[in-house]
Amino acid sequence: MAMPGRGGILTCHMENIETLYASYLSFVSNGALFVPSNQPQKLGDEVFIAVTLPNSSERLPMNGKIVWINAKTQGSRPAGFAVQIGSDVAGLRIKNEVERLLAGKIDSLQSTYTM
Repeated sequence: MAMPGRGGILTCHMENIETLYASYLSFVSNGALFVPSNQPQKLGDEVFIAVTLPNSSERLPMNGKIVWINAKTQGSRPAGFAVQIGSDVAGLRIKNEVERLLAGKIDSLQSTYTM
C-alpha cells in the first residue's frame, strides 16, 4: 500500500512474491510497478517512491512517471496507479531485482492488479 512519506515521498512495500507479481507491469517499456492507493494521481505525473521488495528491508528509491490508473477498486483490482520504472541506475536495479524475483512467472496467465 502506498503511504505518503515525508515531503510527498510515497512508500510502497511489496510483502510477498504474489503481491509483486500482481503489481508488476512487464508490458510497459522498462516495466512498471502498481501502487495501491486512494490518492488521486494524473497520467504522466512524475513521482518519487521508496519501494521495499519481498525478502528485503531495504527501501529502494524510484523516480518514475504514472502510466496507469485504477480510479476505484473493481473486483480484485484495487484503486491505485502504476509508475514506470526509470532507466537510471536505480531504476535498472529495481527492474533487474523484480525480474529476478519473478523468474518464470512474468508470462503467467494469473490476473494482476491491472489486467
